[in-house]
Amino acid sequence: MPRIKKRDGVYYRKDCKQWWVSYIGAEKGKNREYKRVREPAIGASSHDEAVTYREEKRAEVRKLRSLKPGDVLECNLTFAEVADKFLAYQRPRLSKKGFIREQGIIGHLKAFFAGELAEVTPAQVSDYVTSRLNTEVRKRGKAIKGHTVSKSSVRKELVTLKHLYRLACGEWKMLPRFANPTVDVQSPKFNDERTQHLTPDQFRRLLAASPEKMKPIFALLTATGMRRSELVNCKWKLVEQTRILLPTSKNGEWKEIHLNSFSQRVLASIPHGGPEDNLFPNVTPEAVSMAFRRVCKLLGFSHIRPHDLRHTFATWLRQGGVELDIIASQLGHRDLRMTKRYAKIAASQVSEAVNGLDPILGVLPESKEKGETPTLSHKLVTEGSEVQEGKLLTA
Repeated sequence: MPRIKKRDGVYYRKDCKQWWVSYIGAEKGKNREYKRVREPAIGASSHDEAVTYREEKRAEVRKLRSLKPGDVLECNLTFAEVADKFLAYQRPRLSKKGFIREQGIIGHLKAFFAGELAEVTPAQVSDYVTSRLNTEVRKRGKAIKGHTVSKSSVRKELVTLKHLYRLACGEWKMLPRFANPTVDVQSPKFNDERTQHLTPDQFRRLLAASPEKMKPIFALLTATGMRRSELVNCKWKLVEQTRILLPTSKNGEWKEIHLNSFSQRVLASIPHGGPEDNLFPNVTPEAVSMAFRRVCKLLGFSHIRPHDLRHTFATWLRQGGVELDIIASQLGHRDLRMTKRYAKIAASQVSEAVNGLDPILGVLPESKEKGETPTLSHKLVTEGSEVQEGKLLTA
C-alpha cells in the first residue's frame, strides 16, 4: 500500500480554476523510487469530491503495484470513458491550441467507437480511417460538396488513437500489449511536400503591390523564416539588435531568430511600442492570410500561401549553399527531414553538379568551351551510337 506522505493532498489552483491532487504513483523513476503524480481532479467541484478522487487514484495505484508481469487490470470501461481520461492526461502536456485540436479529434473518435474499449478491433479502426476519408468537409454546419477530410487530418486522428491505446496497453494496464487494435493499421499515405516558393523578382513585386500595413510583415516573414503566428504575436521585449528570442515555439522550446540587415531595417521602419506591446498591434494571423491571398490573386501568383514565404526563406538559403542543419536551427526544426521538405535546390545547381562529372567520364573542359562535339573514347558509348548536338543517336 502506498505510504501516505504529508505532501499527499488536495489543493485548488487559481490559474486554471480547478482542484488538483497529489499522490505517489505506481511508476518508478531513475532512482528506483515511485514517482509523485500531480494531476487535475476530473469532475471534482469541491474539496470533498477532490479527496474522493484522490482516494480512488490511490486505490488504483495499489492494484497496479500488486500486478504480476503480464497481468492487466480488469477493464470494463467504454471507449468514451477512456477517451475522457486521455484528454485529462493530455491537458497539462499540450499547449492550449494543441489541446483544442486534440479535443476535436477525440470527439470524432467517441462518435465512431461507441462500445467498450476492449471490443475495438483492427477492422473497426480501418473502417474508421475509410469513413473519415469519405467524410465531406463541413463549414458553418453545411457540407462542402466535393471536399472530403484530407489525408493529413485523418493521419493525425489515427496518431491520436494509437497514442490512446499505447497508454491503455502500457502505462494504464487496461489491456494486454498484444490487444492493441491499432498496431497493424496503416496510416493513409500522402505527399504534403510543398514546391512553391517565390523568386526574388516575385518577392519584389509582392512587396510593391502589398498594403502599407502588410509590407513589413511580408518582408519579415520572408527574411527570417518565422511562422505567421510567431511574428504577429511577437512582443518588443523579445527583440534585440540582431535577434528575436521567442520563449515558446511550435515544439515547446526556446527559439532564436537571427536578424539580417534587411530585417533590422524593416523593424526600424515600424513604430516602436512598449516592452509588452506586439510588433504589429491589432493584426491577426487571419488578416495576414487574407491580405496575402488578395495580393497574390492581383499578381496572378497561383497556389501560393503565406506559409510559402517560410519555404522561400529556406529555399533561398539552400540555393546559396547553406547547410541543412543551419537552416533547421533558424526554422526551429528538430528533424532535418522536415527542413529538407522546405529547402529546394535549384535546377541549375543540380545541372551544374551533374556536369561536374564530365571530366571523370572523359569529356575535356576545352572541348566544351570551344563548342566542339566531345570525343567519347569509351567503347560502351562509341560502338553502335553517336552523339550529335546533345542527343544520343542509336545506330
